Parts: sequence; structure tokens; C-alpha cells
Amino acid sequence: MAKNQDLHTDADVYAADSASQQSSVAKHKKPWYYYLWDSFGKPAPERKLLFKLDASMLVFSVLGLIMRYIDQANISTAFVSGIKEDLHMFGLQYNYVITAWTVGYCVGQIPGTVLLNRVSPHYVIFVCEAGWSIMTLSTTWVKNWQQLLFIRFMVGVFEAPYYPGLQFLLGNWYTPDELGKRTTLFQAATAVGTLLNSVMQGGIHKTLNGKLGRPGWRWIFIIDFVVSFPVAICAFFFIPDLPDKIKPSWLLKEKDIALARKRLADIGRKGTSKDGLSVKAVLNVLKSWEIYLFTITYILFMFNLQPQSSFAFWLKNSKVPKYTVEQINYYPCGMYAVDIFSCVVFAWLSDSVLGGARWPFIIATAVWQCINCSLLAAWSPYGEHRSSRWALYYLTGLVYCTPGLLYAWCSEIISDSAEKRAIVMGTFNSVAFSFTAWLPLIFFKQTDQPWVRNGNIAAASFIATEILSVLGILYFSKRDHKRKRLAQAEGLEAGDKQTIDEYSGYSDADGERL
Repeated sequence: MAKNQDLHTDADVYAADSASQQSSVAKHKKPWYYYLWDSFGKPAPERKLLFKLDASMLVFSVLGLIMRYIDQANISTAFVSGIKEDLHMFGLQYNYVITAWTVGYCVGQIPGTVLLNRVSPHYVIFVCEAGWSIMTLSTTWVKNWQQLLFIRFMVGVFEAPYYPGLQFLLGNWYTPDELGKRTTLFQAATAVGTLLNSVMQGGIHKTLNGKLGRPGWRWIFIIDFVVSFPVAICAFFFIPDLPDKIKPSWLLKEKDIALARKRLADIGRKGTSKDGLSVKAVLNVLKSWEIYLFTITYILFMFNLQPQSSFAFWLKNSKVPKYTVEQINYYPCGMYAVDIFSCVVFAWLSDSVLGGARWPFIIATAVWQCINCSLLAAWSPYGEHRSSRWALYYLTGLVYCTPGLLYAWCSEIISDSAEKRAIVMGTFNSVAFSFTAWLPLIFFKQTDQPWVRNGNIAAASFIATEILSVLGILYFSKRDHKRKRLAQAEGLEAGDKQTIDEYSGYSDADGERL
């Protein structure tokens, strides 16, 4: 008992000392190298903590998401590499298969994200990664598109909690000047996974097509499993628990945990609570504006992603010139490189130059994509603007910074409850992806590719509406922060002040960055 008390005392001193150093640093101008990576400009104890978090949680989260997107995107590259002909998918079967994945993804979303509040994340993440890896492997033996339909549904179920769950976990460890970079690096992994999948599919089709009697598209699912499953095993040992539940381990010591909790307490970000998932708490979430505006925004954002699906069809349907299977897989890689650029550059600027503001780049990229979709709708795919269409497809990747910034913004606005953050994140991701289950069947049909003129017109219209919803989030978050500051200034009693804190979900530090 005495030993434990000594440990806690040392940890408290350690955290207090770090906070003192941080306060001293904050009074001076940030060094230039802070803008390269935020931990460079922080006290030694905090640098050490951030290094451990980045080297474990961030690295293996990113690797896992790369694998997830390889296993998700392989169906689209397989489609233009032979699976269409082998499984006789000449009508809307491809759209049905994509929809099956989306339905599974939506089914597992909210339960999986909320589960992270009650079960250690490294268990949940491992089961997810192992599950989708095994289902991906089984794809190599499909005989018809109906079997593929079921497998893709199960892949969606296992992948469902991963992305919003890890975004939720990042939001429980990092502070606002750190979070934007991490969430968008995590988002950039989706583009890396898609890019690697295109390169792998092209290379495999060239080198393994016909080996052991298997076409190239079947080999990609085998290789995906071989790469994915070891990452799942590593995640089991490296993904940490939530800060308020974690116990000292070989990676994070008692003093690291104490410092992490102190950092989060300073910005008003709370952890889990016993009644966080009670009926009353859930009803309060359903009454809040956050769950509706974030959900609407993310639904509308989904229209930003649709034009990218047309690029491969545009290449495949071209008559003059006629592109090879390898070229159809390789050429879209430039589009995913723009995705990565968008995630990294805009996140760095958001965290540093913009002082943590998330909305400017979300709106700026939406304005661009609105123009982009309008031009894709106006110009014939193989007409006089053919060369410009290359640039338009590549530049669709600029919008990929939005999900990471939106998740960071959500974590910062909803600081008062981990459960509320999980429910809101799980809900807006799940509902938005439920729209993608039917959206391609109406606006981006396989039979309308690659022009999908009406689909691009619809996308431009909905993206314009997205801008209004982002402004709505900005308005209500500012309003709630103003109310909280006014209540504090008037010296309301603790009980009333607590009510307003819970209503606004904002810390002072968060409000300053609006």
C-alpha cells in the first residue's frame, strides 16, 4: 500500500513539474521546429510521452488502416482486372457488392465504437483486423458474385468499428495542437492503402496472373491476408487502453499515465463514466445539436468521394488510346497522392498556423469540389476537354483532409463525455455510410460510368449544402462557448455552471480556437 502511495506521489510531482515547464514554454514564442512536429517544442517529459504514443498507437493505427483500405479497395481494382468477366458481373452486380459491404459497415458501426468504452481497445481492434483479414482471404475461392456478396458484407461488419473507433481513441489521448495532425495522418492512411492496392494489383496481375491456375485478381486477396494478419497481431500488443482506464505496462509507466491524465484535465476533456451510457445520458445526446449537425455534414461529405470512382471506369472504357490492365491500376495512383498531400499539409496548417481551427480547410476544399463536380458534369468524358479531365480526377483528392479535421473538431467540441463522443462519432460515420449503400445505385450507376452527368450535378449541389452545415457547427459551438463564458463571468453556482458545461461540451482552450 505504501509503495502504491509513493508511486502516485511521484507521478503527481512528475505531472506537476511537466505542467510547470509547459506553462513556462507557453509564455514564450513557439520555436520554429514546433511547426515541424508539435512535440519538438514541448518539455522533455511530454516529448517522451508523445513519442511513446506516436510509436505505438499512431503507428499501428495507421498501419492497420492502410491494411483495411487495401482489403476494402481491392474489390474495385479486381473488378477492372478480370473479376467482372470471371463472375459475370455485367449489370448492377458490382453496385450490389459494394452495397453489401456498406450495409455490413453500417450495422457494426455504433455498437463497435461504443464497445471501445467498455472493452479494452486492443481486444476490439485485434478482433476487427483478424476478422476482416480472414474474410479477405476467403474471397480468393469465390465461385459466383452471390458468394462475393456475403463475404463483402462480413468484411464490412469487421471493418466497421475500426476507423471511427481509432479516431475516438486518438481524441482521448491528444491535445488540440496535436490532434489535427494525428487524425488526418490516420485519414491519409486510407489513401496510402488505396494507392498501394492499385500498385499491388497492377504488379500482381503482371507477375502472377495464371500462376497455379489462378487469375491475378484471386492472388491479390491471398497476398492481402499475408500482409494484414501480422499487423493485427502487433496491434494487440501496442494499442493502449483509454487514459482513464489504462494500467502501467512495459510501454506506459505510472508517471506517463499521470502526465497524460493531467494534459487532458487541463483542456477539459473527460473520460468514461459509469452512467455515461445510461438511458438519460443517451437521451441527452439525442437532444444535442452535435449529433445532428455532424451527421448531416458527414452525409453531405460522402458526395465528395463519388467522382473518384469514375476514374478507373474512364480509363477502362477509353477506346483511343486503349489502356492496359496495369495502366488502369497505376494511373489513379496520382489521385491518391493528392489525397495524402491534402491530409498532411492542411492538418499541419490547421494545428499550427490556424491555431487549431478546423472549419476553414473543410469549407475551402468543399468549394473546390463543388466546382470540380460541376466541370465533370459539363464536359463530355472523351471530348475536347479530355486532357483537363485528368487534372479534375487527380484534384478530387483535395477533399480528403475533411474527415480527419471533422473528427478532431468533434473531439474538441464534445470534451465533457467520452461516451457522447463515441456515440456521436459512431452515429455520423454509420449514417453517412448508410447513404453510400444506395447513393451509387441512384447517382453513380455502373451503367452510367464514366460520365455520370446527373450524379456529378447532384454531387455539386449536395456539397454546396455541406458548406452551410459546417457553418452551422461553427455557429452553435461559438454560441455554446459564449454562454459558458457568460455564466462563469456572472458567477453562477456550481450546480448551474455544471449544467452549462455539460450542455456546451467546451473547455476554455477549445473555445479560444474557434
